Amino acid sequence: MCGDLFLKFLKLYQKFRVLTERLCIVPKMKRFLGKISVASIMGEEYGQTVRVITAISGCFAVSGGIFIQFQIMGKVLHYLLPFLNEPICILISSAIVIFYSFSGGIDAVVHTDKIQAVCFILALVIGIILLKTTIKYEMPTHGLGEHFHLSHLLTFNFEQRIDMFLLFAYFLIPGMSPHVVQRISMGINLSQVKKAYLWSSLALLLVLIASCWFSYLLFQMNPHIPPKEILTTLLNLFTIDGTKAILIIGIISMCMSTADSNLNIAAVLIGNDTLGANSLNKLEKLYSARRATIAIGLLCLFFSFKEGSLLDIVLFAQSFYIPIVTVPLLATIFGYKTTERCCLIAMIFAIIFVVIFKFILKSNLNIITIAMGINLISLIFSHYIIEKWELLKCFGIRSNLKELK
Repeated sequence: MCGDLFLKFLKLYQKFRVLTERLCIVPKMKRFLGKISVASIMGEEYGQTVRVITAISGCFAVSGGIFIQFQIMGKVLHYLLPFLNEPICILISSAIVIFYSFSGGIDAVVHTDKIQAVCFILALVIGIILLKTTIKYEMPTHGLGEHFHLSHLLTFNFEQRIDMFLLFAYFLIPGMSPHVVQRISMGINLSQVKKAYLWSSLALLLVLIASCWFSYLLFQMNPHIPPKEILTTLLNLFTIDGTKAILIIGIISMCMSTADSNLNIAAVLIGNDTLGANSLNKLEKLYSARRATIAIGLLCLFFSFKEGSLLDIVLFAQSFYIPIVTVPLLATIFGYKTTERCCLIAMIFAIIFVVIFKFILKSNLNIITIAMGINLISLIFSHYIIEKWELLKCFGIRSNLKELK
């Protein structure tokens, strides 16, 4: 429980980083406004091969998050229908979301966002009031302070400290996820994008502060709740008529909105940016994206075979996007332009590193920031050795920098 709360505070810190990201990165993205996806941006800068790699990596990145929404919806459905086992509930909830996204498209996202905002905030406020009332009159709070003191970090062993440092670095570095880039690029102008993200970041910050407070109060009420029973315990707190329904509607709409949005993003990456997409007209790309929604939904269920916590699933999925795409993307945004082959070399080295650690060594260490460092080093070295200094011209490999001018 304490570890989960610490991760929530890390996520809260991440939102401060997100706010800074919008103020520092958005002004540099004026020339990318109007692009459909992050793969379109990378493809325009580095060619079709990089575009396809980015699209596939982006699908993996969003699929892990989509499965988490499927899983949460499955747990809620299992709570409502306890005679069904949990895997069946997850399959039912995923089928509902996939069909909803397939038939509704982006219009469905907008409507579920409205319901989500009202119900979830209302349920959060009611939950805080109920927990404050319960703890004040029934539950003792003695002995909880040591879990929320910086000295508690000194109790971790060396491996845990390394993993915590890498996790901190992961939250600190802008990931430029597919949904972030798409929402920036679809803006009318920079002023509109900065205002939209400024106000939404501030609103999200308030909601996250309330969420962390709610989690802390739940921990105060019972520090020993098993992780698998947290959702059930939370739902059982809402005993006033109508409040439990508001919470369930808020959770389901939140999951559907997030999953629906990510499914649309992944479908666009497949329909608009993979091989053969250049030969399709706009209507054919639309139908291709709709069909891809079903394929992405099935890919999301692949993560049901991944063991570990929800955070482990997110980190596993992001391992196939952030180390591969984020470094050359940020380099492009800040004006560090290189050639297609240098970008491919950096991506390939990052992919090899991730595959070795995740599938051959089967390491549980969060290697995202390490792989990003390998990508960055490979990008810089290949740029100077192959393109800038032409040290490989004796092998017939000459610089392509002149082609960029």
